[in-house]
Amino acid sequence: MKIGSIEAPKGQKAFGRFKTGVTHADFSVDIPLHIIHGAGDGPVLLVQAGVSGLEIEPAMSLPGLVKQLDPAQMAGTLILVPLLNTTGFEFEQRNAIWDDKNLNALRGGRADGSVSERMVHRYFGEVVNRADAVLDVHTGSLSGYYRYAGVYDVGAPDRSAELARALGLPQVLLGQPADESMAYAAAQDGKSVVSLWIGGGPGLRDYGAADAAMLRQAVLNAVRHLGMGGPAVAAPGPASQVLKLNSIIQTGGEPGLVFMNTGLRGQRVLAGDSLGYVRHAFTGARIRDIAAPRDGVVLHAGCVWPVVRQTEDTTLAILGDLVE
Repeated sequence: MKIGSIEAPKGQKAFGRFKTGVTHADFSVDIPLHIIHGAGDGPVLLVQAGVSGLEIEPAMSLPGLVKQLDPAQMAGTLILVPLLNTTGFEFEQRNAIWDDKNLNALRGGRADGSVSERMVHRYFGEVVNRADAVLDVHTGSLSGYYRYAGVYDVGAPDRSAELARALGLPQVLLGQPADESMAYAAAQDGKSVVSLWIGGGPGLRDYGAADAAMLRQAVLNAVRHLGMGGPAVAAPGPASQVLKLNSIIQTGGEPGLVFMNTGLRGQRVLAGDSLGYVRHAFTGARIRDIAAPRDGVVLHAGCVWPVVRQTEDTTLAILGDLVE
């Protein structure tokens, strides 16, 4: 298995920087990645994370997973990218620093585009396209906290749902909204794709070790599910709640501080039940309640840290209908 100048013979590991181009000033643009090439033939699993520069937890936990894996005892290949957006990470921002592009909104990139678009284009062509299955790892970033696996309704959703169920997360969300990400483009191509959401916000402080262990275990579960071998996995816990998306509650309306009732996660609510409220930042007055638009189960996803409602794309809560 060779990606750029990084080569791992069968039964071996390799780490390096996959060069995807240069900046306007001729500085190298590259993506650090690991290749764990099993001794036997098998599928290619891509685990990518850090597409947003603010999603740092995977970079703290995934490299340690590489040390656990013995490629001599594995079949197929695991490609692991713990931190794709290196410049966003360095400057503590969501977008890449070169051109202020959101790497999660470029689909397969463009060969004649900006620095980020060219980077994504080559990465998609030489890495994503070689994968049979993709785990696209995200966190709740600054104000959100998540613990679920999402499956898109395109490509091979049944096969993707089987992979999502095998990961061992508390919940699986069917009908993950369509977006402009590389993961969605890969799903459209018929690959098994799971959008994996673990951690974020104050969860790094409160649940960091548990989240890191959950993420590593999810990857190991994926390896085993795909028949790639790997170390023994922990005994399975309770089956995941499988939900079909029915509602996403986002910011909008009066400015103020948002407080969500995180104790409702995993619980069934009725239409009109209060999920949280908005409080005026200067007077302390409670401006309004944030109500459930429909009956459903609250996903382990959304805002957990008080936020000022200035952006329209901040997810406050997600509701789903229980499937199993």
